[in-house]
Parts: sequence; structure tokens; C-alpha cells
Amino acid sequence: MLSGSSIAGSAQGEACLLNYNHMSFGGGPLEVGTEQEAEKLASQNDKDSANEADVLSAPPKLVYNNYVLRLSRELLVAVASGWDKHVVIIDKIIPQAWKDEPVARILELCILHIAMAEMASKGTPHKVVINEAVDLAKRFCDGGAPRVINGCLRTFVKDHVDVAGTSQEAKSKS
Repeated sequence: MLSGSSIAGSAQGEACLLNYNHMSFGGGPLEVGTEQEAEKLASQNDKDSANEADVLSAPPKLVYNNYVLRLSRELLVAVASGWDKHVVIIDKIIPQAWKDEPVARILELCILHIAMAEMASKGTPHKVVINEAVDLAKRFCDGGAPRVINGCLRTFVKDHVDVAGTSQEAKSKS
């Protein structure tokens, strides 16, 4: 087994990272026919668990500087402070299918909240925010999500952000 300090620079560590499946969510209980199969699955589970522990204990490659931490904090505050208002807006602009299964759309809804908060509080140009939100959806969501997120955010911009890029919410505060 690799220790957290030895994983970073070794060939074994690289292999460990390459074997790590960050998308495995377990699944339902497995049924086996023989004790041998059960032992084999238990052994594989032990190897996978050790591999996961090594990967999770490895030092992060990204060093968080003060700018990244400050930006993250500002976005989280903006999301939290605009949450109730954005929930009402999102409820009006998302498709009915997303309303029918909101738990299945948590990631998509989070992307919408973050994008709306960034446009409303940070004043980031809406084209940049929409592009980043669509890129996130392409990477982490199902096939139709990027198109829906694009449409929802364009509707938000049309209805809630003026031509200069200032949110009506930010203008009302000043």
C-alpha cells in the first residue's frame, strides 16, 4: 500500500491515480454464486478502498492563493444572499422535466445559481459566465443540460440584466 507522502512522485503513485475511478458510486448489492467469488470481490474491494485512500490523501496539485480563496468566498456569499430570489427566477425558466425531478438536477441547478450570482454580484460579463456554465454542464451533466442551461441563463440575462451588463439587482442596491 502506498502512503500519502509516497504517492506524489512515484510510478506506483501515477498508476494508482490512473486506476482511481472517481465516478464509481457503488450501486446495488452484488450477488455471488460461490465463496470464491465472494472472496475475490472482497479482495478487489479492499484494493479499491486502499487505492481510494491513497488518492484522497495525496497533496493537491492546485495551490490555493489568496485571490482564488477570496473569489470563492465572494461567490459563495453571493449565491447564499441571492438564493431565494434566484430560486423564484429559476423556477420560472427551467423546463417542467427539471421541476419534476429536482434531485436529479442538483448539479445543473447549482450551476445556474452560481452563474446567476456571479452575474448579479460580481458584474462578470454575461457572455463569459454563460460560456463557463455551459462548459461545466458539458463536462459534468447529461447531454441536454448544456443547451438548457444556456437558454435559462440567456433568459435570465434578457429579463434581469441590462444592456451594460449590470444586474438590475445590483442597480437597485446603489
